[in-house]
Amino acid sequence: MKFDFKVTLLIYLGLTLALCTSTYAQNNPNIQNDLNAARKSFNGLEYVSTINKVKRVLAKDSTNLEALDMLAYSYKMIKNYPGALKTYRKLTSQPAMKNEWALYYAESLANNQQYEESERWYRKYLSLVPADKRAAAFASTNLAKINKNSNHWKIGFLNINTQASEYAPTFYKEGLMFTSNRQSENFSKHIFKWDNTPFSKLYYVNKLSDLKVINQDSLINSQSSADKQKIRYNDDDTPETSNDNNVLSAYTSAIERDTLNLIYGQHKMVKKLGGVFNNKYHTAAAAVFPDGSIIFTGNNYLNGKTSKSNDGTIKLKLYTAYGPNLSATKEFPYNSNEYSTGHPALTPDGNILVFASDRPGGFGGTDLYYCVKSGRGEWTSPINMGKLINTEGNEMFPSFDHDGNLIFSSTGIAGFGGLDLFQVPLKEMKPTTAPVNMGAPLNSSKDDFALILTPDGKKGYFSSNREGNDNIYEFKRSTYKIILQGTLTDARTRIPLAGGRILMHHLDGTDTIKTDNQGRFKRELPAETDYEVTAQKLGYINNIQFTTSVGIQKDSVINLDIRLNRTESAQQYVLNHCDSLKKVFSVKNIYYDLDRSEIRPDARGALNELVELMRKYPEITIITSSHCDSRASEEYNRNLSLRRGEAAKQYLVARGIQSDRIKVEYYGKTRLVNRCYDGVNCSEEDQQLNRRTEFDVILNGVNITRENCSDR
Repeated sequence: MKFDFKVTLLIYLGLTLALCTSTYAQNNPNIQNDLNAARKSFNGLEYVSTINKVKRVLAKDSTNLEALDMLAYSYKMIKNYPGALKTYRKLTSQPAMKNEWALYYAESLANNQQYEESERWYRKYLSLVPADKRAAAFASTNLAKINKNSNHWKIGFLNINTQASEYAPTFYKEGLMFTSNRQSENFSKHIFKWDNTPFSKLYYVNKLSDLKVINQDSLINSQSSADKQKIRYNDDDTPETSNDNNVLSAYTSAIERDTLNLIYGQHKMVKKLGGVFNNKYHTAAAAVFPDGSIIFTGNNYLNGKTSKSNDGTIKLKLYTAYGPNLSATKEFPYNSNEYSTGHPALTPDGNILVFASDRPGGFGGTDLYYCVKSGRGEWTSPINMGKLINTEGNEMFPSFDHDGNLIFSSTGIAGFGGLDLFQVPLKEMKPTTAPVNMGAPLNSSKDDFALILTPDGKKGYFSSNREGNDNIYEFKRSTYKIILQGTLTDARTRIPLAGGRILMHHLDGTDTIKTDNQGRFKRELPAETDYEVTAQKLGYINNIQFTTSVGIQKDSVINLDIRLNRTESAQQYVLNHCDSLKKVFSVKNIYYDLDRSEIRPDARGALNELVELMRKYPEITIITSSHCDSRASEEYNRNLSLRRGEAAKQYLVARGIQSDRIKVEYYGKTRLVNRCYDGVNCSEEDQQLNRRTEFDVILNGVNITRENCSDR
C-alpha cells in the first residue's frame, strides 16, 4: 500500500510533514459520502473538521481503518494527546500495521508519560525501519541521565498568556515580543482551519518589568459564579452553535471563552504590531536586528498577493520589515513557493542567521540552516547545520545563549516526548559536541520550544503546551551554578592541545567534552556529583583526574588544568596491546568492615595475588585508592581512607614489595560507586561496596587499569 506525503504547516507555524493517506477501498455506499467529506477536510489540513466527519464514519463502521488513520493523525496534529494515544493503540493492534503507526504510537505514549512502553514501541519501529537513527536513540533513552538538571530552574506562568496560544518570545527594545493567535478586538473572517483558531500575529510588551508570574487557576477560580454563567461553552469536538457562547463564532471554544484575557485585562499591557505585520494570514516567530529591523515568519503573502505551491499549499516564508516605522518589507532571498522557511534567530551583531526549513536535501522533517551576511549586506547561501543537530525528526525554533551556544527544539533527539529543548556549543557554526537535553522542568512530555536567555544566563522565557495550549513561561535559576573549566596542554612544551577529549565518568554514564583550538574546555556541572575525569589526545598518555560538585552550595568555578605526556615507544607498546595487558594486570578490590582499616581475611587472597604479580613484573608500580561509605564527616572519612590505604601498602611491603613501588591515594567518601549518599537509606550490602581499596597498575608510565582500550 502506497503512502503519499506532502509538506504542510505545523500547528506552531512549524514546518513539518502532514500525512495525506492513500484511499482505502470503500464499498459501503452508506458511509461513502461521509468518508469523502472527511478526506476532503483531511487533505485540506482542516483537522478539527476532519475529526467531526470521521466520527460520523466510525459511528457506522468502527473498524474502518482509513477513518481511524485520519482520526489518529488529526488528533496528533491538534495536540490531543489522549485521543491520539487511544486511536493509535487501536491501529497498532491491526494485523497489517503500517510502520508509521508504530512511530506515532511511540510518540503518543511518550506524550502521555508512558516511557517504558514508548521505548518498547520505538524498538518495534526500529525493527521495521532499521535505518532510522532517531528510533535507535529513543529506544535506548536514559531519562535519569537527561533529567539531571531538574533542580536548576524555577518556572512560572506569565501574565501575558491567554486561553489561546502564546509562543516564540524574543527580546524587543526594553520588552518582549511574542506570537499569539488570541482573539483580537475585531472579529475576523479569516480562520486557521487547522484547529479553528485566528491566524497568529506578533504582540509585544514594552517593559520586561511588566511581566509577572501568576497562578492562572487561582485567577479563574476567583471569578464569581455569576460571571461564569454569562459564558457557556462547548468542550467536545462538535461544531460551535449559538448555545455554546453568547457570541456566535467559528473559533474553537477555548478562544471564545478566553477567561484569562478577560480577567487580567491584557489589552492594557499587550500591544499588537501593526502595519506590515497585520495581514490576513500568519505573522509569527521573529528576530530583531541591531538597527531595529525585524525578520519574521509569515505565509506566502506579499503586497496583497497569495502564492501557493504546486500541490496547492501556502508555505511559510521569511520577510524583513525595515525603514521608518518598519513600513517597508523585503523577502528573504532563499524562500520558495515549494517549501517552508521560518523561525529566524540572529547572533547579537545580526551577521549570522539561523532558521528552520523543510527544503529538499535535509535529513528529514525540518532542519536548521544558517546564512552569513556578506560584506555587501547580502545573505550567503544557506548551509545545513549537519547531522549532529539535524535528524529524521523536526528541528526548529533556534536561538543563541549568552555564550554563543545554539539552543533549539527537536522531536528527533531522545527526550521526554514531543519537542524538547537542547543546547549545543558551536565553533565556526559547527557543533563541537552532541546536543545536550536541557532537562526538566524546562522539558516535559509535551512540546517545549523557543527558549531565550538573558545575557547573564540566570533568567529567560520559553514556550510549552504542557498545560494544554501553548503558553510562555518565565524561568529563573533556582540553584547555584557550578562551572568546570580548564586547559589541556602538552606537559613538556605547555602548548595547548586542540581536539583533545575530556571524558567525564559519573554514576549515570560518561559525558564527553572536546577542547577548542586553544585547548580549553568548559561544562556546567549538576550539583552533588562526583566525576572521574580522563583527558585524552591521540599520541599522548591518558591523564586521570578527579573532581566533584559534592558539597558546593554557591556559584562556583572549578579550574582543572590538565597536562598530557607524549607517548614514547614503550608506552605505545602498552597502548597497542591494551586488551591483553589489562587481562594480565587485572587486580581485585579489597573491602573493609564499617569504621575499620584492618585487612580482613577475605582480602588476603587478592593481596597475595598482587604480591605475586609485582614479583613477576618488577617494572610495574601500584596506586592504591582507598574509600569509605558516606557515614561520618568528610574529615573523619578522609583519615579513615588514608589508614586503609596504608594498611594495604604495609601488607605488600611486609611480603617483600619495595615501598617506593606503591603510591597511596585516599578519597574519603567523595568517590561513591552508588547513590548511598549521607542520609540515604541504603542496605548494608550497598554500603559495603563503598568501603574499598582499588589498585591501579602503572606499566611504562601508562595506567593500564584505567585505560579504556576501545576508546582510542
